[in-house]
Amino acid sequence: MVRINSTSGHEAAIRQHLLGELRRLGCRPSVDKKGNIHAVLTGALAHGPTILFNAHMDTVVPGENVRPKVLSDRIVSDGTTILGADDKAGLAGILEMLALLQEKNVLFHKIKIILTVEEEIGLRGAKALLFPAVRADYCFVLDSDGAVGSIVNQSPAQEVLTFKVRGKSAHAGLNPEDGVNAIKIAGLAISQIPSGRLDGETTANVGSVRGGTASNIVPDETIVVTEARSRSEKKLQKQVRGMLHAFRSAAKKLGGSVEIERRREYEAIKQPKNSAIVRVTKIAARRLGLPHTVASSGGGSDASIIFGYGVPTVGLGIGMENVHSKQEYITLRNLTVLPQYLLALLEAAHDYERRRRSK
Repeated sequence: MVRINSTSGHEAAIRQHLLGELRRLGCRPSVDKKGNIHAVLTGALAHGPTILFNAHMDTVVPGENVRPKVLSDRIVSDGTTILGADDKAGLAGILEMLALLQEKNVLFHKIKIILTVEEEIGLRGAKALLFPAVRADYCFVLDSDGAVGSIVNQSPAQEVLTFKVRGKSAHAGLNPEDGVNAIKIAGLAISQIPSGRLDGETTANVGSVRGGTASNIVPDETIVVTEARSRSEKKLQKQVRGMLHAFRSAAKKLGGSVEIERRREYEAIKQPKNSAIVRVTKIAARRLGLPHTVASSGGGSDASIIFGYGVPTVGLGIGMENVHSKQEYITLRNLTVLPQYLLALLEAAHDYERRRRSK
């Protein structure tokens, strides 16, 4: 699959491939208006949990014309592109799990599969999902680094703030005193904003500054795009308030104005270690003799959107390493054991729910 070009916004070829594979494996997949693939499998059990497996179809750039190389213990690219294990290892794991379901004749109640588009450019596919599609008792998102058996149970909420700073243009040599420099306003505001890693839960960044047209014109507009993330809502809002105050104060001090666009990108994930879904991942890992680790992440994924609907969700380590780089790789061991782990999760979830109902 890594040979199939599928950079964000160009998933048509990989989508057609996956639709064919899903049909071959007994599914009746559908495609929503955004281009996401949906499939539902109803098993032989009348009762039991609904399990949702999610991965995304797109890759980052440079992700075209990937030429994978199989080494003794891992798969890499030829060094001119990414490999695309993010997230085609997740896609492959789901497909192989479905094959194992048929081969082993595993009993289950209901499985949902959602494969999204444009995850890498803002979770756009996941944001187009509606609650009925994601409704499930457990959701496993195959999109985290780390060995198979590791999980991500916490990740931050994110807010993006775009500041359109307005000043007043003037000739920089003839009458600069008549101008109000929008870049200076932005610079003053940025200098007042803490950024980088603020603490163990919180980060902030000034990601883009655009303004000015020529050296002889006092710039009358500058656009600054910033973000803040935190696993603590209190800390996130404190950082956002500080950013808002910095720009408003700078504009007032230097005689300009500022328009602000504030956008909530996704919610924080906080899945307690004693929750049913975390326990199920631990049971499944033990059955296969895999180390089970629980970690937090500083990034967002489709898991952030699905968890925001109230669905118990964790991210699964799928063995991909050095993602978003030409040094990306995945070990053969992780690639092989991943579908077995997904099957173990399915069985562990049914066993856990059966025991819980019998109490």
